[in-house]
Amino acid sequence: MRHALSSFLRALDVTEAAQINIITAVGEALANTVEHAYSEAGAGELELRARTEGGHILRVEVSDRGNFIDRARPIDRGFGLKIMRAAARSMNVKTDGGTTISMTFALREA
Repeated sequence: MRHALSSFLRALDVTEAAQINIITAVGEALANTVEHAYSEAGAGELELRARTEGGHILRVEVSDRGNFIDRARPIDRGFGLKIMRAAARSMNVKTDGGTTISMTFALREA
């Protein structure tokens, strides 16, 4: 999924700095889904959507139908949401009927 997103960003001529922020944040969201969303059920669905808004903003959503579990964070782990918030222009988590992480990014970061 990261490779597909990277190809999409190159096709949009997104700057390298913006690509790094986007791939880092989305990679964290994907990893969280793989590791946590279906931990009790086993396998499940994962959806990645990306679209431009007004030619200057990219909106990315990572969704699953698993259960969001707010766990106590081990000292050496649990920085995924902080990384997403730092890399994205905005980030929102919805946990009804699964989990959807929505992030926006400026396409032309300096």
